[in-house]
Amino acid sequence: MIPLIDLAATLGRDLPARDVRSMAEALRSGPTAFHRASAAAAGSAVRAAYRRVVDQRLSDADRQFLAGALLGHLAPHAPTGQIDVVWTGPDSGAATGRLTSAVVVDLIDRAVTDVLLVGYAVHTEPTVAAALRRAAARTVTITLLIERAADNPRFTGDGAAFPGIDAIRLHWPQEERPTGASLHAKILVIDADVALVGSANITGAALGHNLECGLLITGGPVPAEVREHVELLLGRGVLTTLPT
Repeated sequence: MIPLIDLAATLGRDLPARDVRSMAEALRSGPTAFHRASAAAAGSAVRAAYRRVVDQRLSDADRQFLAGALLGHLAPHAPTGQIDVVWTGPDSGAATGRLTSAVVVDLIDRAVTDVLLVGYAVHTEPTVAAALRRAAARTVTITLLIERAADNPRFTGDGAAFPGIDAIRLHWPQEERPTGASLHAKILVIDADVALVGSANITGAALGHNLECGLLITGGPVPAEVREHVELLLGRGVLTTLPT
């Protein structure tokens, strides 16, 4: 079996960018979608590329990893994305920024293929939970990476947010961490095209009235790179999928 990073580099070099992106989206959507994309591929080089991937007999995790690596290959060639400021808290009067809670719900409602939510303190906030349920109903792939007391003895939450929502749930096992380390990132990535990175947890206080700040990055290489980092950690066993 060819190392997936090497395979992604070869495919990214040999195929046009639009075909690399189409292949990545098909890989993320599952075997049926990948088979349809392979059957519809035009041109001998593209068909040969799909055959190379089929010959690898990839697992579900391998398909997701390869998709992220392919999108990551495209990132250096993409234009710089738009960056906007997102705030929670007191109004300064300046005509800048949007309320964090509204942005989070709006982004999830815009998702077409996938949502990645990474958080430290994550509660089952009703508006966010409703947006995730709507996304799941659209067959959007939802991935949750949330801190757990089982992995961080100093953490006081339960890490069991959004029960009943169909999602891939990841964790950072205690044995994979440096002593005393916390899963402290607060990230939302939509379709590897939009990323919200900031200070706000998914809690009522953080989304409603704390003084919080985030950067909303639309387009460009950064959203795909953020998602790829999580996928690479999963592929290397640093992160682990929780049983359903």
